[in-house]
Amino acid sequence: MNKPIIALSARMGFFEGQNRIFDNQSYFDAVLAAGGIPVMVSYGEREAIQQIAQRFDGLLITGGEDLDPALFHQSRHPATQTTDPRLDELDLGLIEEFAARNKPILGICRGIQSINVCFGGTLYQDINTQVPSLRPQGHQQNKAKPGLPMNATFHDACFEPGTRLHELFGERHPVNSFHHQNIDQLAPGFTVSARSEDGLIEGIEKEGILAVQWHPERLIHDPKQLALFQTFVAQCARG
Repeated sequence: MNKPIIALSARMGFFEGQNRIFDNQSYFDAVLAAGGIPVMVSYGEREAIQQIAQRFDGLLITGGEDLDPALFHQSRHPATQTTDPRLDELDLGLIEEFAARNKPILGICRGIQSINVCFGGTLYQDINTQVPSLRPQGHQQNKAKPGLPMNATFHDACFEPGTRLHELFGERHPVNSFHHQNIDQLAPGFTVSARSEDGLIEGIEKEGILAVQWHPERLIHDPKQLALFQTFVAQCARG
């Protein structure tokens, strides 16, 4: 039986005097553990993105830098960090082309934000200053004191009955957290399937698309987090 081949959206940065294109190993490990074949794909002309969408079985939009707020018709907040138009074009182009072919899409962290913006939603550019109800500990465990490892959890997510995430996780389940931006206005056609205890959107879904704000690829030692990838890969295998 052929394993489904999953496109992972690449990230870009300048390290040790060189421009580099990369993805964190944890994404590859999660897809492999779930029975898929992960392949990183990078920016290029729209025709190249169309061919990627045609040839691959599913799409994983990975985490990364902030999106350009102009994409959701806002001016830049002082806390908005580095943006890269190549990343925005890659993410949104891949989402549009895979969605047009009804191929499964999974979004993680920046991925949920890219999906929401692609379909007409907006973001909080900085939850630390824009969300009065934010939990005192915030949502960036990498800045917590004492510090927490990436494979530790930071807060619970609460799941909406009748959604795919509720089927996987039940009423509530611990997740990790590494974000200062978040969905504000939900894109039309999507359902909120998870929220944090302080009310932030942590998961959204519609037919063929599922996205979460946390990083489940760092938590696959938890069978429920691994099951998220197994469900996605199985969906990709069905074509």
